[in-house]
Amino acid sequence: MLRDALSALIHLCAIAALCIPPHLFAQVSVKVKDIAYIDGLKENQVFGYGLVVGLSGSGDSKIDMTKASLSNVLKNMGLDQSDIATSKNVAAVMVTANLPEIVRVGDRIDVSVSSIGDAKSIEGGILIQSSLKGADGITYVAAQGRVSSIQAQGGNRRSQIKTTAIVTGGGVVERALENTFVSSVNNERLVSLVLRDFDFALANDISSKCSEKFAGSDPSIGQNGKITMKIPQDTPMSEFIAGVLDLEVTPDYGARVVINEKEGTIVIGGDIKISDSVVSKEGLTVTIEGEEKKVGAAEIKESTTVKEVVDALNYAGLSSADIISVLKALRDAGSLHADIIIK
Repeated sequence: MLRDALSALIHLCAIAALCIPPHLFAQVSVKVKDIAYIDGLKENQVFGYGLVVGLSGSGDSKIDMTKASLSNVLKNMGLDQSDIATSKNVAAVMVTANLPEIVRVGDRIDVSVSSIGDAKSIEGGILIQSSLKGADGITYVAAQGRVSSIQAQGGNRRSQIKTTAIVTGGGVVERALENTFVSSVNNERLVSLVLRDFDFALANDISSKCSEKFAGSDPSIGQNGKITMKIPQDTPMSEFIAGVLDLEVTPDYGARVVINEKEGTIVIGGDIKISDSVVSKEGLTVTIEGEEKKVGAAEIKESTTVKEVVDALNYAGLSSADIISVLKALRDAGSLHADIIIK
């Protein structure tokens, strides 16, 4: 009964796929800014060392570095630091943050604070002023403020991480970052676009639509995958970039199946076809072929997609683990023509 039901369902899926007009499978159009970014505009990471004070006995206990750091802070304030007691009210921390693509002096950003000693908790403490530097060793941010614990979702219960915290708006930008994203060659302004997931067809589509909208932009695709465009002389830079990022294109990336074995989740992207093969799983035999054969198994026409097979296996009552095993076996046999990403 199970095999007959599965066979009937797969046949119906194959027939339905053949009857649906091709235009209904059209890909969704998206804006360029959702799949690409302007070369040179990027986030920048900054980090530094600091102390969190005001802890109620939950700070570092036997960390010499913490004591020495507090001693230096007090010394810089002109105070005698020779008799500092180990009160466990102070914790040594690393302070990190991400600077947005465009940032100005005086802007405020969130900073993350993480204990590097044996503190039990830094929740509710105060981060005293810390300098955050970039990879070039220059200070860009000064951070200070009350730390708030981070809530982490774990399994079916919500847990609180007490040794990692955040200071909302605690970072003040002290030095502006100047990202260079417009270059000049032969008195012509150039800007480059970078696709997050490069595809020649998509890059060509973007170039064509950019040429249609902005005459004289002359887009070109370099060997590094960047799409370089000229900013027309009579068009403001901001207007041109905004116009390019607002162009709508239709991505058509390669077929891909993403499997999360832990969660039992299968995500299928693209119209993925399956070649002739036979898969047997715990007594259930599935035959995938281009020609009909008189066998006691479900027959799937060659036009059947992975989605239809997964739907049919779900209907037949197979577990997520069994379906994942079938897909992996099809991949190993060379019958499933797609990139499979297993997490």
